[in-house]
Amino acid sequence: MNRRTILAILTGGVTVLYSRFAMAGNGDPNSPIRSWSALRLNGKAGRASAEFPDLKSVGTDRQVLSIAYSRGAYSVTMANGGTGYFLEGALRFKIDSSDLGPRVGMPVILPAGTEGDRFWLFFASPAEIGSFIHDA
Repeated sequence: MNRRTILAILTGGVTVLYSRFAMAGNGDPNSPIRSWSALRLNGKAGRASAEFPDLKSVGTDRQVLSIAYSRGAYSVTMANGGTGYFLEGALRFKIDSSDLGPRVGMPVILPAGTEGDRFWLFFASPAEIGSFIHDA
């Protein structure tokens, strides 16, 4: 391979990466994402879009009652009675104390918007995390 070919491949790759990151904003390449809370999940497999949902108004299938931990996995019980099982690496704990955050004592679980089976578990404050997770 000569230098021109290598340069063309590298330039093309950087252009594709830049355009993906630039379009991650509101569809405007000149509008960068200012924070993770500027994103929201829509109904299409957790794809990101412009506004984040009000976590106080999610359904009972997303409201968490309890979290049990055992040997590298979490068992998450929802308010509607359902239970989900998540490996340690697939569940991310987040804090949202804003007006759009979850109610105190009622964490919310949402798909993370990434490829695969990752989920965000939102709490109203850091103190809630320790009180919700218990050994199974």
